[in-house]
Amino acid sequence: MTGIVTDKFNTRTQVIPSTKTQTLRPEEINADALPVKSRSRYHFVRSIGFGGMKSVLLVFDEETHREVAMAMMVDYADRPAQDLQRFVNEALITASLEHPNIVPVYDVGKDPSGCPFFVMRYLKGKPLSLILSELRRGREETLERYALSDLIHIFIRICNAVEFAHAHGVLHLDLKPANVMIGRYGEVQLIDWGLARRIEGKSPAPTGKVCGTVGYIAPEVYRGEVSTERSDIYALGGLLFAMLTFRRPGFCRRKERTTTEAPAEAEIFSTVFANAIRPVPSALEAVCRRAMAERPEWRYHSVAELISDIRAYQAGHATTAENATYARKVWLFCLRHWMLLALGVSLLLLLWMFFA
Repeated sequence: MTGIVTDKFNTRTQVIPSTKTQTLRPEEINADALPVKSRSRYHFVRSIGFGGMKSVLLVFDEETHREVAMAMMVDYADRPAQDLQRFVNEALITASLEHPNIVPVYDVGKDPSGCPFFVMRYLKGKPLSLILSELRRGREETLERYALSDLIHIFIRICNAVEFAHAHGVLHLDLKPANVMIGRYGEVQLIDWGLARRIEGKSPAPTGKVCGTVGYIAPEVYRGEVSTERSDIYALGGLLFAMLTFRRPGFCRRKERTTTEAPAEAEIFSTVFANAIRPVPSALEAVCRRAMAERPEWRYHSVAELISDIRAYQAGHATTAENATYARKVWLFCLRHWMLLALGVSLLLLLWMFFA
């Protein structure tokens, strides 16, 4: 449609036909299609680390005058095409997920030599894995800062990020404490979307190859079946397990266990909760067990259901996972309203003393 449009304020606006092409999904964009950009605006500060396919550098952005993190595939020339595609997918999928608890991506491209890179927020803080390690070792400062209620608050924010990703058709598929960054001021951000894929693809893992971290990989993924939202929910259960016990889930009785064997539920929950450093509330143990159920249909149907149970625990209500008896529900009611009950009992005693 072309022409002149006049609104009620008599403002004349020319309407120009759109020439915008259909938006491509990340998996439809290859490394060759990335824009060529000079990295001269970014000045190297130091190396942050190396993991998977990429190196991560701390650089200073001359245009915005701030420190940012730059992920690069330095050995791109020696990598197969699928690795390059995974790198591009990670950059573009992460960039498409704008959420307070997902690391934001500021720039994506390749330098004149062809090396792909993307720039993201640099969050000063610690990975959740390091915090849990300090808690396991009994570091007093960390124990004081991260009480159970604080860890549950962090867990909810992780769940919020995953729920948002699912709502936008993305599975993370590598949820673990090392991929959660905790900022100095309480920020929580989910990072490393290198294994992420679109839900509608529903393609199983390649035969003989299981991607992820032992203890957080759902049993059906071990078997090479289709990954779904409930595969991420299993990993969230593993995260909750680690945050309650300060130990990684998926313990095995045999050292020679292979990566193709699904972790047995009995092995995971046998005595770990009973021997945890901090007492684990039975309600949270039940939530963890349901999220990490062996069969996907036994788990929570959605991340929203999982969050709802956690919030029920926070509010002093029974969770759906624990199948609470009537007596427990009454007890929880009394705990929630103990002040009113105490006041009522006091009034009854005063009346009894007055009329006695």
